[in-house]
Amino acid sequence: MTETAANRLLDALGTALVEQGLARTTVADVARIAGTSKRTFYEHFATKDEAFLALYGTRATRLVDAISAVVTDPAAPIEDQVRGGVAAYLRFLADNPELARAHILESHALGELGLRARRALMDGHAAYLRELVDRAREHHPDLRALGEAESVAIVAGLTELTLRAVLDDTPLDDREQLEAAVGFVTAFVASSRPAR
Repeated sequence: MTETAANRLLDALGTALVEQGLARTTVADVARIAGTSKRTFYEHFATKDEAFLALYGTRATRLVDAISAVVTDPAAPIEDQVRGGVAAYLRFLADNPELARAHILESHALGELGLRARRALMDGHAAYLRELVDRAREHHPDLRALGEAESVAIVAGLTELTLRAVLDDTPLDDREQLEAAVGFVTAFVASSRPAR
């Protein structure tokens, strides 16, 4: 089967997650929504949990792509870069808030497997943030070089803001949340203390 079939299955899993959650979703549900067979599902994924983690990873990659499409000029003022990146992050999640909610909550249902996937996702986003800051520092040498723990702390802060918005049913791209996140990240990155 083609990559398109795998993508259809992941989209179908996302639909099922929103409708009934991971525990109640079956492989048969995913196949039905995708308009394919259980056999096709198993040609791509060994288990429902594996498919969930693939969807989780795919959305993480698409999120980075959405930010990369906006944060293109490392010479731009750092606040403009941060605002663009944070706005793209929140917009991406706000485009499908139900799926964002499902991913945040359902990853914990997988126990250690889900926690490891969450850690890998956060580590990837933290590494991407360090890369963005390193590129910006070539044009703005006064910016703070981020260490691994510092970049993880920033990503964790943004993730917590997102989680709270999801649990409170607040729009994920809420203006107040955007301004708070931009202020936090800008203040952190623009400080002159070097990474350890």
